[in-house]
Amino acid sequence: MPGLAELYQLLNSDLAYYDEHATRQPWLATAVPSVDNDLWRVFPDGTMATTWQLKPGITWQDGTPLTSDDLAFTLAVYQNRDLGLSPVRGLALVARVETPDAQTIVLHWSQPFISADGVFAAGVAGLPSAMWVLPRHLLEQPLQQDPASFLGLPYWREGFVGAGPFKMQAWIEGTAITLVANDRYVLGRPQIDRIDLRLFTDRGALMAGLLSGEVQLPIGRGLFTEDVLQIQQASQEVKVQLGGPLGLPLPVYPELNNPDPSIIANVQFRRALLMAIDRQELTDTINAGLGPVAHSWVPPDQAEGQAVDGQLVRYPYDPRAATQLLTELGYAKGGDGAFRDRGGALLTVPIATHSQNSIHAPTTLAVARTWKELGLDAVPDVRGPEAAFDLQWRATYPGFFLLSRGMAVDRPDTYFAQKAIPTADNGYQGANAAHYGSGELDGLIQRYITTVPFAERTVALGGIVHAQSDQVMLLPLFFQGSAFVLGSPRLQNVLAGQVWNAHRWDLS
Repeated sequence: MPGLAELYQLLNSDLAYYDEHATRQPWLATAVPSVDNDLWRVFPDGTMATTWQLKPGITWQDGTPLTSDDLAFTLAVYQNRDLGLSPVRGLALVARVETPDAQTIVLHWSQPFISADGVFAAGVAGLPSAMWVLPRHLLEQPLQQDPASFLGLPYWREGFVGAGPFKMQAWIEGTAITLVANDRYVLGRPQIDRIDLRLFTDRGALMAGLLSGEVQLPIGRGLFTEDVLQIQQASQEVKVQLGGPLGLPLPVYPELNNPDPSIIANVQFRRALLMAIDRQELTDTINAGLGPVAHSWVPPDQAEGQAVDGQLVRYPYDPRAATQLLTELGYAKGGDGAFRDRGGALLTVPIATHSQNSIHAPTTLAVARTWKELGLDAVPDVRGPEAAFDLQWRATYPGFFLLSRGMAVDRPDTYFAQKAIPTADNGYQGANAAHYGSGELDGLIQRYITTVPFAERTVALGGIVHAQSDQVMLLPLFFQGSAFVLGSPRLQNVLAGQVWNAHRWDLS
């Protein structure tokens, strides 16, 4: 549900949060476990231990102390798959838990897991959700008495008790929520006494509310970059921020298993097509210039992206070089400027997408137009938003496919390993859109996701992105830019896309 993660950050706190660079920072904990601070230990047998220590003086909103027993209870609840809570990746690897004192919990892991420092880190839009700390004194007994009704408890709505900056005061189902300041908040009482939340399902209504001053700040997903630009142009009474943390990469995926035409399987052909695209012009015109040209799927504004930058193979915009590569492959231009093979057949290349994401269609048509200018018979296939759910169509499309989706830096096994190739046997659920796989790439991926020290881990990641960019396993276009509404000019200390600091918000 859009906005749910942000609502929980207003009501509850976690041990860590993600900052604007997707880096974990301590919240209720004194520090985020790392190899450097010795709170994350990797043992010779491949097992691990991560230690979390609570800041002193933390209480639940009803005054009960928050202790390591609450953390252990939270782990047990999220590990119980029968309850229906959203799964938290990696919890199955937690072999046992220790609580040596009221402020400390130690998680013992059965094998390496590079996101072990994120299981108690609050999830935000675009990032994986983790566990929200739960109050044992309120939930343990109801859970024991009636597990089937656990998620139906009033606690999850009007009865919510957390450890965050604001408390639940009123809950009107599907309409509005009222929050009031938590005097006991460990980081200090919020500057704002009350927040009235309204639920919007229509983007137009939300934008109208912002422009009229009825809505002072939007939280959660709902506004696209073009919406923010429209608000900026329409009023000076609403603060916006253009730029910030990069959004999702927008790549074109080649079909590498059974392509049609078969020349798509040729890396020289894919290099030519990538060099024919003026990606800077694409991001300037379609992306409002808010994101850079992409050379891989790893965001360059994150630490991982900076670490692997030297391993990327780059393909500058060069139509002349692209033409030369196609000529070397045996294609020749006729008098009409179109490439044909030795038999005289047009070089026809299909490229598909769906319009669920507003940036898909214009970018696909622009890429097709570029390829036509190069001399290809580029055939765009843009389908409606309902096609986003046609997994078989996406998985069996024989040409190129443009698709934007979340790609977590710590999960290349989900997007690029052989096990992630969508097939009829797995219901076309895999996310390996290019249908490419090899033992060598799988080995690099496995090494990356099981190596804890950052410097060593990113060596493996560098090998992954080098192989991908060298072989053009995907054609990355640009990173979608970020644009945020910061709200009313009266509202101070709002950070773009961030809710964890709500106790610092203020109305001048």
